[in-house]
Amino acid sequence: MEFTLLKKMTKLKSILFLAVLFVGFQSCQKSESESAGNLNTTVKFNLSVGSPEEENILVGNSRTTKRSPESNVQLSNVQISDNLNMEVIVLKDSESSAMNYSSAVNSENRAASQVVRKTLKHGVKYRIMVYNEDGSHQGNYDYIFGSEDPNNPLKVNAGKTYTFVIYSVNSTTDLPNVTNQNSLNNASINSVSGDLMYFKKKLYIPHGDSYLDAILVHQFSQITTSIEMDNSMTGSIQAIANTRITPTRAAGNLKISDNSLTFSSGTTMANVNFPSVPGSTTTITADSTLIFSPATTTANFVIGSITLDGETKTDISVPNIKITPGHKYKLLLRFRVCTQNVTSSGLNWNYPEKTWYDWYGRKITGIIIGSTYYPNNSYIRRTFDAPQANYGFQFDITDLDNAFNMKVNDNYIFGTSENDQIQFQTNPSLGTVRNIEFVDGTEYATGNIPQVFNMKGTADKPLVRILISRNGQITMYGSKTSGGNLVQLRMKGNQQFNNVPWDGTGPNEVIVSQKVDGKTVIIGTGTGRKRVACPKK
Repeated sequence: MEFTLLKKMTKLKSILFLAVLFVGFQSCQKSESESAGNLNTTVKFNLSVGSPEEENILVGNSRTTKRSPESNVQLSNVQISDNLNMEVIVLKDSESSAMNYSSAVNSENRAASQVVRKTLKHGVKYRIMVYNEDGSHQGNYDYIFGSEDPNNPLKVNAGKTYTFVIYSVNSTTDLPNVTNQNSLNNASINSVSGDLMYFKKKLYIPHGDSYLDAILVHQFSQITTSIEMDNSMTGSIQAIANTRITPTRAAGNLKISDNSLTFSSGTTMANVNFPSVPGSTTTITADSTLIFSPATTTANFVIGSITLDGETKTDISVPNIKITPGHKYKLLLRFRVCTQNVTSSGLNWNYPEKTWYDWYGRKITGIIIGSTYYPNNSYIRRTFDAPQANYGFQFDITDLDNAFNMKVNDNYIFGTSENDQIQFQTNPSLGTVRNIEFVDGTEYATGNIPQVFNMKGTADKPLVRILISRNGQITMYGSKTSGGNLVQLRMKGNQQFNNVPWDGTGPNEVIVSQKVDGKTVIIGTGTGRKRVACPKK
């Protein structure tokens, strides 16, 4: 009789790898006349790690629904100052599904959805414990994932029932011992301060090989936090310090008989560790934070200090966050400045390539605007005025072919002349080389990203956005699809944008220029902006 732990689960999404651990193999066939109590048989394990379905965060005791694939769910709005808000947003894990699985966890306060199965990393230590039907301890079997010895099988007696316990703290060095391991009723894994993963199953062992599909389940909460500036906000993230989640506990304990969790007494905090802030970034993601805490709806996320666009804010708190042991969360904190347009003017350059002849009969290629002829390698320009714009300037482009530069108060945002164009296309026949890319290293016209001139933006979702901050810092965004989300851009190689002077209380002049090189297109809107008080929620 063949036995498996799990019924076959349907439509598992994103099965990365299912590591099959053959703990022993015995090929001789058992005679039915033999006594079951005298037979040794082996157990083969399918060992994997279950990643819990991402849970909504509960803020202010008000549950929200998960976001749709193209939208975010705002859970809270924290007023930082009169004209600065912080949105608290949940992001749905793209690997999540609606499949329920709860074979190893029966506590109502633990995650009941295991939707992604992954392998342990090579070198991670884990232990298999075997208990007899009466709860007495038969033995421990320690392994290092990827280095198991197939010649040293785990053997038990056929015809009997055993309880198998498998656990790990996802470490290549640490493997905590079980307290009172001689009795299943009294055994517990105590004072765990690592990523405890755990599986338990009671299993009758028939004649022949048995198979145990063991999915290790994370027991403690995990939160991955991202901080970003809204793409209408100028400048960049310059510093972040002393981020933490409070209150938490120092460690947790798991009682094996009923899978229940308890936690150490006294409260502490969990530090949220962000990497060093790179230059000119508008988004940053922390390492996943392990949380030791009983179920709560009153946790707080605290930012000790953060500097955005040259402005430092301190002691920012997001209160009343729900945390449930075994659940995984992604938390996005998005800063947004409230602004008002002080000027707004459109730009509508859309000129096809034309050919004409000069007085000497020479053929010339370029564009024609009204009655003016612009040959290739000449420039067309448009001036925007932005007086009293104390939050800088925003230029949204919805159609582009295929380069430009901007001169702000007599200073170019890139290079030192009009000839130094921000170039979106490489075209050997025209002698152009693309010099801009997305911050993730991808580029236009590579992979699945079209040429910039083959995409269109909208007023709400422009194709390209250029921001000039009140401090003269340049930030640029672009979309990888028509009407898609904006992703930060950067100059390639060692090139970078220039800082430019900006007068928040006086006049400012912005000149957009484009080198004529065949078809010439820029359609967009330039807007001077000032900070205003945010509306009350």
